[in-house]
Amino acid sequence: MANLILTAIGWQSRVRNRLGVDDAYLTDADIAQPDIISVAEANIIEQVPDYATLTGSKRTWLEAATVCECAALLCPSMAARLPATEQGPHFTREVAVDWDKKRQELEAERDSYIGKIVGLVAVPHFGLSQ
Repeated sequence: MANLILTAIGWQSRVRNRLGVDDAYLTDADIAQPDIISVAEANIIEQVPDYATLTGSKRTWLEAATVCECAALLCPSMAARLPATEQGPHFTREVAVDWDKKRQELEAERDSYIGKIVGLVAVPHFGLSQ
């Protein structure tokens, strides 16, 4: 099935860039799976039904929201894709990414872009701090 929103060649690299990984850990084929791109686009289209008519800045925000949604959908699998440590000839270090936190950040960014499209005022989320 052809993409409805992310139609430009190389859109997969935009998703990888949002996650901060390269194609050795997340291939184009992994991102282009229907349960990632098709679901991401369907989620965005549900919130922005007139997506096909958008132009200019609103189209840019629509694409950015879709990239964030794709990246958020991939977050749960990222811990298994990336090594837990990096090693070189003279060093070893832990690679610690909180993928749940990253997913929440991506979802908040996605919501911000969608708010710009549909004209909502962004209201900061309140939470309990420790």
